[in-house]
Amino acid sequence: MKATADDKFIYTPEFFRLNIPADKIAFDDLHSANKLLFEHDEIYGQLQELIKSQNPSVRIKSDEYESRIISHLSGAAMAEYGVWVYYPWSRRLIHILDRDEFIEVRTNRNQYKITKDERSILNEKKIGIIGLSVGHSIALTLSMERGFGELRLADFDTLELSNMNRIRTGLHNLGIPKVVIAAREIAEIDPFLKVSCFFEGLTEANMDTFFSGNGKLDLLVDECDGLDIKIISRVKARELRIPVVMDTSDRGMLDVERFDLEPDRPILHGAVQNVNPETIKELTNEEKIPIILQMLGIENISLRAKASMVEVEQSINTWPQLASSVTLGGAVGADVCRRILLDQFRQSGRYYIDLEELIPEKGRTIQRSASPVNPFDPLSDTAMRVLIDGSEVEKKANCIIPDVETIRKLIHSACAAPSTGNDQPWKWLYNKGTLYLFHDEFRSFSFGDFQKMASFISLGAAYENLYINALALGIEPILQFLPNESNEKLVASINFKQLSNTEDPVFLRSLGKKIFERSTNRTPAPKANIPFSTLNILSQFAESIDGAKVQWFTSGDDLDTFAKIIGACDRIRLLNEAGHYDFVHREMRWTKEDADSSKDGIDIRTLGLSNSQLAALSVIKDENVINALKDFDGGHALDMLAKRTITSASALCMITLPEYNLKNFFEGGRSMERLWLAATNLNLAVHPLISPFYLFPRITHSNGEGLDPKSILELKELRNKFIKLTGLDDNRAEVFLTKIAIAPEPLVKTQRLPIEKVLTIA
Repeated sequence: MKATADDKFIYTPEFFRLNIPADKIAFDDLHSANKLLFEHDEIYGQLQELIKSQNPSVRIKSDEYESRIISHLSGAAMAEYGVWVYYPWSRRLIHILDRDEFIEVRTNRNQYKITKDERSILNEKKIGIIGLSVGHSIALTLSMERGFGELRLADFDTLELSNMNRIRTGLHNLGIPKVVIAAREIAEIDPFLKVSCFFEGLTEANMDTFFSGNGKLDLLVDECDGLDIKIISRVKARELRIPVVMDTSDRGMLDVERFDLEPDRPILHGAVQNVNPETIKELTNEEKIPIILQMLGIENISLRAKASMVEVEQSINTWPQLASSVTLGGAVGADVCRRILLDQFRQSGRYYIDLEELIPEKGRTIQRSASPVNPFDPLSDTAMRVLIDGSEVEKKANCIIPDVETIRKLIHSACAAPSTGNDQPWKWLYNKGTLYLFHDEFRSFSFGDFQKMASFISLGAAYENLYINALALGIEPILQFLPNESNEKLVASINFKQLSNTEDPVFLRSLGKKIFERSTNRTPAPKANIPFSTLNILSQFAESIDGAKVQWFTSGDDLDTFAKIIGACDRIRLLNEAGHYDFVHREMRWTKEDADSSKDGIDIRTLGLSNSQLAALSVIKDENVINALKDFDGGHALDMLAKRTITSASALCMITLPEYNLKNFFEGGRSMERLWLAATNLNLAVHPLISPFYLFPRITHSNGEGLDPKSILELKELRNKFIKLTGLDDNRAEVFLTKIAIAPEPLVKTQRLPIEKVLTIA
């Protein structure tokens, strides 16, 4: 027989007391209508238990039960004693003791953990449960203990196969409303318990009925997924002074809010202040993550749960739960509910029963990676003088000697240049009319500075700022590039000559005004078209450096391919031990106070991230989360930031030079800075996306140094896509890859070290 649609909503059993004529007729009709699949009559065994429970101090012999039972029946036929209960959903008919005797026997072994007086108190209590995953476990546990008189269940969902990793029920219940499944199972445990189902879940329309219909709730159990309902239901519970209990099925965390005793208590202990429930319900699972982290406290979430959050809507659909955790939550939740209702527990707070902490593997500790050791010392004044004395600096004729104030102005502009992670790897020494530029490897030592490429790009950009500012002051720098195999710390010597009337710096003059306005602009903004004539202007500035070549990518297919390449490289870098360390400890300044005190690194406020993205960053700060992601081949959510960034790009720009060497990276830095300043002059947003250029050389100019075999293989595949897209060969110096867009100016910009820390006047 196939179930009808209405059958899915039946959860109330039918009772037949055969000493009542109408019930006897209905009972006989039930048999004649052929509605039964199973009839079970174990009333004799129940009567034995009843006799035993009434005489706990007497050792009744087995052959004595029959006479005692006959005496107890007082002439009534055994078949008519008690009550027959029919369960329409399973077509089972069960013969049991009637209510009072049934309760007496079924709760006999509760005593004296729950006394009869306490049982009577609980029998008058009304509990509401929202959400029937952990809520299902709590409901059944409360039912087995008989911890309530009325239970109101609210959930709009039906059972899916994936729910059965944590909801203890049978496959025959697939497609059945979760509230019905729980109500049926409760009725099969104890048909005398009163259960009401709210099939739409908790809504504004039924909230008053749920909380106050047929008497006010004595306690609310919140196990729903909807963040808006979590907040709205607590507002209502606080208004009615109803305590709230919530289990999270992670680390055994149980949350208790005693609004009955503390009517002014902040909702969720004040963790979700200024959150509007009306806007929350429109959010995606990913967008809810920061609110969940705020609600639970990121420091309190288990390692696997944190790692799983990064995978939501990537490799998994939603947050994971395990049957063991849900079962534990059912036990803990039911226990605390009982003690609250019996006035044996009066506190609010959060409580943890973390089984991995309580039952750890002996001798096992979390292995933390050793911090990379910086092999370099900060570049001292003495070391710089020694390097000068040991170098072959060519003496320039017809040079002028700028005064110290002019040098300070020039260095001030030079230090406004961009650098990888804002590490500012430059130092300057002015001695006898010659300005020396040094590479301070202590500041630049990082996973991203492979073979010093990134540093020399930054040093070239710094020199370009100095060059442009010098022209504006009427002097021209004369640079001698000095690095050799034995000494790459001394980058250049710079002399100056008077700018003659025949030399015209007009082409670069407009850029000088933008040196201190230039910044990385990650501000989100809608995609906008930029005319090719404007892009050509940027190309002219970048290609005014000898050998520099600019390529533009604007088609949707090209941008999609770049998004996949850049996103994958971002992920590979963050999942790399050294790359992750650099990001967390070298580059990012996680608070305004850190940024203000260090004057370097990337202020997190400059990233232009949404709350959900900031929450994801807070999760992946933990190297153990990264290791967990690597263990199950996860982390692909880390690709998404680049993909979203490129979605709003007007174009991607790439700068390369003819040959892979430090000189070309230095000149590439100059080309990059000219393009960046020109873009700033045109009110265009520049957002570098350079992880491929810092990773590809590890496979094209090294044997995968610092990378694991899986990353090497993936990078080779990404490199092939990149070559196909760009037409480059491996020997070019790949200097700069950036998004160009139209966006509001960022409110916060990275800071710079004081000039006294980078300039020495000899």
